[in-house]
Amino acid sequence: MRYKYIINPKYERLFRFIKEVPDKFDVEGTLIYDSRNKVRIFTVEGMKVVVKRFRIPYFHQRFDYTFVRPSKAKRAYTYGLRLLELGICTPEPIACVEEYSFGLFRQGYLLSAFCGDKDTRIIRSEPDGHDDLIDALAHFLVDMHQKGFLHGDTNLSNFLYRKDDASPTGYHITTIDINRSCFVKKPTREACLRSLVRLTHVRAALRKIVRRYAELRNWNADEAVDFVVCKLDDFEKRQRLKHRMKHKSKR
Repeated sequence: MRYKYIINPKYERLFRFIKEVPDKFDVEGTLIYDSRNKVRIFTVEGMKVVVKRFRIPYFHQRFDYTFVRPSKAKRAYTYGLRLLELGICTPEPIACVEEYSFGLFRQGYLLSAFCGDKDTRIIRSEPDGHDDLIDALAHFLVDMHQKGFLHGDTNLSNFLYRKDDASPTGYHITTIDINRSCFVKKPTREACLRSLVRLTHVRAALRKIVRRYAELRNWNADEAVDFVVCKLDDFEKRQRLKHRMKHKSKR
């Protein structure tokens, strides 16, 4: 195996740990997320470090990440730094580790500072009891879009919050899981609204978020809500059709 390391100069003191991450990942730390990707928390020199290991990509993706475009880990690292430069809160990137086998990219790791805040899925379960948090999230989404950032996986689990009396909205919002995102100089109204479609499948919560978002942008709120809900309906229909086709193919 061959490894490439991209390290935030602020954290060069952690080089020894960063270098050992591929060997330590499965045997040390605390596992906090286990799905296609895995996430563990490590304590290094008194600070908590989050390490995300992305799943091994398919062969064509390995070729792509070697010769065509940056890996998910590298994108997450560079996008994180860019967000912080724009004044959009995200956990500070510490390092990116890329593993290569026989000349091709094999697997990537992202190391970032730990953020222990809760995610905003509480809005989904209690849409009528969190108008203040909805307002704060809508302000954050507007700020992201106006600064040219379109989150590639805009769902409530990827936005964290905590109370903050120093903030105009009363909350501090942080975004995570940004590797599939993109930067657009002036995103269109449609592009911005499309990015809100996957916030949640709970219509009551989605309508409230989109309505507040549109109000902050001085857009027609009813039209914005109808557009987003319609796109969500279309998405769910495609997912149901895909599921039925997949089920039939297994018979």
